[in-house]
Amino acid sequence: MSETTIAFALDAAAVLLALLIALGAMRLGAAQFNLLAPADAEAVPVFHMSAVLAGLVCGAALLVGAPHIDAFLPRQIFAENSPWSIGMQDFLRSFALPQAAAVAALADGLRGDGGWAVILAAWMAAASLLLGCVAALRFWRGWNRLRALLAFISLAGWITLLVGYVAHLSAWVVAHLSFWIFLLLLIALQRWRHGTRSAH
Repeated sequence: MSETTIAFALDAAAVLLALLIALGAMRLGAAQFNLLAPADAEAVPVFHMSAVLAGLVCGAALLVGAPHIDAFLPRQIFAENSPWSIGMQDFLRSFALPQAAAVAALADGLRGDGGWAVILAAWMAAASLLLGCVAALRFWRGWNRLRALLAFISLAGWITLLVGYVAHLSAWVVAHLSFWIFLLLLIALQRWRHGTRSAH
């Protein structure tokens, strides 16, 4: 095999492992939520929706507050010296968890410091968390209140982590697969179109 083929195979294996980490985190988050939530939590869909919403909003807010937000621009992703041109270990070390600088930026945003986007993102994140806590305390009593609150925090936290991880993973994958990503997207599009026609 040529060096190019070996390099592509190694990149593909690293991408697959990174995707498996994301899937494992999703399963673990769902299992933890089911373990913590009150037995009748499924009867209150707004509670589950509030946790999902809070996680999505907080995850997006951390992306807005990230100091490397410009790295998600296409010209940075496909640049010769792209910030995403790093190995899997460096990627996980740098981007698997929210960066302290992003958290600090949101804290500053709550105090009115920073750009309007950071301030808006920080207050939307705070509002979504408050809404979820109110839902947890509103629909249950006694011990179930604590269980609901812990379940909400757990699911919102996992989704927050996943939003940031998947966003960074997407940029990293595109940078590593380069033009191959367009070939894979073309194949996926053709399969989707073929499947749609077959359904009719």
